[in-house]
Amino acid sequence: MKLTQRGRDWLLIAAASLSLHYLVMVLHLFLSNGAFSFSALGELISQRLMEPGDATRYIDIAQHGYVTQGENAINLVFYPLYPLLMRWLGWLTFSLPLSGVIISHVGYCAASILLYELILMDGDRRNALDGVLLMALYPFSMFALGVFTEGIFLALSIGCLYALRKHSFMTAGFLGFLAALTRTQGMLLFFPAVYEWISLRFGPKKEKPRWLDAFLLLIPAGFGVYLCINGALYGNFFQFLTFEAGEPWYQSTEWISRNIALQYNLAHQYPGLSWIIYSVQIALYFFTLATLGWGVCQKERMAYLLYGGVYLGFTFLSGWMISGGRYMLCCVPVYIVLSKLKDGLPRRFLLLCAGLLFFLYSLLYLRGYAIM
Repeated sequence: MKLTQRGRDWLLIAAASLSLHYLVMVLHLFLSNGAFSFSALGELISQRLMEPGDATRYIDIAQHGYVTQGENAINLVFYPLYPLLMRWLGWLTFSLPLSGVIISHVGYCAASILLYELILMDGDRRNALDGVLLMALYPFSMFALGVFTEGIFLALSIGCLYALRKHSFMTAGFLGFLAALTRTQGMLLFFPAVYEWISLRFGPKKEKPRWLDAFLLLIPAGFGVYLCINGALYGNFFQFLTFEAGEPWYQSTEWISRNIALQYNLAHQYPGLSWIIYSVQIALYFFTLATLGWGVCQKERMAYLLYGGVYLGFTFLSGWMISGGRYMLCCVPVYIVLSKLKDGLPRRFLLLCAGLLFFLYSLLYLRGYAIM
């Protein structure tokens, strides 16, 4: 059966999104060892996609669930959907780390295809492909392939935005519910959901409300389920905040201006980390803010800009942030807005800078630098 243009685009998007990352891995092996072997690639995947950072905590939750005693009690700060999926798939793969990588790979490919379809609804094919390319070339997109929540969260959040754009509120509510069970920012999808509902029911068309609209309430309900897990285990619905405030995260909530000032001071105190953590986070904040502002001038859909604004603000309320580059990977409206750049010097310059930074930070991550 002959594939349609849309089907060929889907295969191209999925293959290209993964190939870019594996190309960097192969390049890293040549630079490090002067040669390539599949065994070396497998070892690299194990070391950099299955073991670093929070990956071991997701694996522990998938294996043992949440525990209330011992050093792993603080794993409660991680949301339950991703490790639950790892546990289910682990019955087939017999390997929880492998299950996590598979889920992330599938999620990332699905996210790329959904972003293509989402942009295509208001733009042309070139816009859609540019948006997907920009997400693939995001300097810290390597995290979407490892045992982290970025891959699955991208798929669920973009899927929710796509369903909202089509005014399929039941689907949007269900996907938003799952996103809110994946990470904290998932509940922020309720903002564009409410905006789309108000625009449809009270805008120029003034369509009558339907009982299916109530499914949008599933989005905050996802966060409510997570709070209930806290309450059931500790008798405190916000126990996760206590754990986040302690070692090793030391998280607190501060005004954005104070957090930016803190990042600036840390960049001067630790110049070795400045260009991979602190200065990067400052640059991402102002770049995202400028992009959303340009989106307003270009009359981009307000639901996307609203989600981008609350996502940016919520993320940078974190008082001791060292993973801002990874967190901002999932600020999807940035890719949507930038995909509308017309062909010319600004577009080419953006793609060139994105490509160079992607290869730079991906190689640094693979070499074990403190990129979080």
